[in-house]
Amino acid sequence: MNQRLGYAFSGALLLATPLLGGCSIVDPQRDLTLHELVDADSEGSVDVTTQPEDITETACAAPVNCVEAYSTAEANYFRFESKDRAKKFGDTLKDGFTMNYIVMDFAGKKASVKNQLWAMQELAGTWHDYEGDFPDRR
Repeated sequence: MNQRLGYAFSGALLLATPLLGGCSIVDPQRDLTLHELVDADSEGSVDVTTQPEDITETACAAPVNCVEAYSTAEANYFRFESKDRAKKFGDTLKDGFTMNYIVMDFAGKKASVKNQLWAMQELAGTWHDYEGDFPDRR
């Protein structure tokens, strides 16, 4: 009887190991779309993604090559296939903020610096894993 139980336990471990191992491969941050982000109800008292407009068709053309883009009153948002690609694009901006797969570009936006800071905080708070300061944009 104990031998059967041992075999059953070993079999269960063999089945569960690939499933648990796959947890590290799946990245939920990659699955967040900009549509979901700009359409979400803000937890704060201020909507930080006002006047959203899908600009993917024009903004994601070469050389940007993003997978999705939205314009709001606070920033232009770009979502990329990889964190590396997002960082590379973010590094080219004079006034931007990069968080995982998403880059915010504040150039030409008229929203207050305070609202733009709240927008950065909202994006960074989506996954509760942001460490660091936000750009001083005064």
